[in-house]
Amino acid sequence: MPVDLIMMDHASKDQRSVPAMLRGTGDGREESWQSFEDAQPELTQVELMEKFRLKARYGRIAAKRRLFGISSRKYFAALITFAIIVA
Repeated sequence: MPVDLIMMDHASKDQRSVPAMLRGTGDGREESWQSFEDAQPELTQVELMEKFRLKARYGRIAAKRRLFGISSRKYFAALITFAIIVA
């Protein structure tokens, strides 16, 4: 085994990760949870998590998807690159 292993953080690029959600580039799972939590204010956190787990498992909660699967910066970079290539 090599001695000089390099640690890489892939969570920053994963749309399902918490860092992506905090940056606003997540896949929208946090919005589904937040709307579910707001609709059930009388339940405790444990009851909410169990109820959400069951509803998500059986497809009763749809994930709120974003319009683009990529961030706006990547979208504009691709658009500028395309414009340079075409022009």
